[in-house]
Amino acid sequence: IDSANGYNTQIAPMKLSFSKAKNATDYYVVVKHRNSIETWSSAGVKFVAGKMSYDFTDSLGKSYGNNLTLKGSKYCIFSGDVNQDGIIDGTDLSNIENSVLISESGYINTDVNGDNIADSGDLSIAENNVSKAVIVVSP
Repeated sequence: IDSANGYNTQIAPMKLSFSKAKNATDYYVVVKHRNSIETWSSAGVKFVAGKMSYDFTDSLGKSYGNNLTLKGSKYCIFSGDVNQDGIIDGTDLSNIENSVLISESGYINTDVNGDNIADSGDLSIAENNVSKAVIVVSP
């Protein structure tokens, strides 16, 4: 087991290093984000010559349980799990509503669309995902 953290402010591939990964061994890739549903690769993938590439955005089937949403031409992880309990539900909505009421801004969990302010746009995203009963789907 290995993990790496990254921060990406652009829509571009993220490069991470894993010091414990072994070549020719299957690993699930999991993406965890501060206010999104934890998302797992649909199957194990292997490192070859110390490198591995995985793109969730090009196919719904790249995520375990097809747990992605299509936005334009890209598949994306679901936003709105602001308390990181594995489900987007009323508790997340309440947390976002509280942030909206006090006009909270900055790098905050309740800013699910990434514009640095908690507002009706964030509520709308979370409400839509609550209605879809979005939960973590893992192997």
